[in-house]
Amino acid sequence: MRADNTAHLTEAAQQRRLACIERVQAVLDALERDGGAVTVAGVAARAGVSRTFLYDPAQAPLLTRLRDLAGKQPSTGRPALPDQQRISTKSHETVVRALRDANRKLSEENERLRNELAVALGQLRDLRRGIGASVD
Repeated sequence: MRADNTAHLTEAAQQRRLACIERVQAVLDALERDGGAVTVAGVAARAGVSRTFLYDPAQAPLLTRLRDLAGKQPSTGRPALPDQQRISTKSHETVVRALRDANRKLSEENERLRNELAVALGQLRDLRRGIGASVD
């Protein structure tokens, strides 16, 4: 008669499941800390689990966390930056103001240079006409 190994098989399956959960949580922690694209397929591949594992109702908390992280990403398709790398609103406004000032200064300089070029071209035209008239 064969020995009943059901308890051992159940225990091994439970250990594999817990190991998979730990790997997925580690990947989600890394994505939350370092940023990166958050997709079910990407997380499953990095954690070495199947997508089916993540969609299993028993893993609903993992899938909820994954979707929350994905929801924090901008809709541009680029991964969100970690919180410590994001710029504050005040800093963003300061940068925008500085860039607008620089743009205004460059526009004024371009206008000044256009005017100088127009004057120089006019003087060159006058010189050529004067030289051409004296030769003829």
